[in-house]
Amino acid sequence: FGARDPQSDFLYEAELRKWLADKRLTTLNTAFSRVTDRAFVQDRIAADAEILRSLIAHGAQIMVCGGRQMALGLAKVLEEVVTPLGLTLVTLKAQGRYVEDVY
Repeated sequence: FGARDPQSDFLYEAELRKWLADKRLTTLNTAFSRVTDRAFVQDRIAADAEILRSLIAHGAQIMVCGGRQMALGLAKVLEEVVTPLGLTLVTLKAQGRYVEDVY
């Protein structure tokens, strides 16, 4: 999950924390770009490339929502993640496994 500031933009935080607590969600990685220890979603994707590759190889779906510039940067990093699997984002889109809702 990525946003500008967790104080104002951490949508569904209560639900996500509840799902972590009851094990419906096993991990939650966040990236907030307008705080002291700033991070971007692209940075988190790159850092977790191996884990994401494994999830994608096992059928994971990727859903991206947010600004177009963020989505473009994210797509570039995701291409690097899926290429070793012999996949592209175009292929994942055609399979319904990569979905964007960007503005």
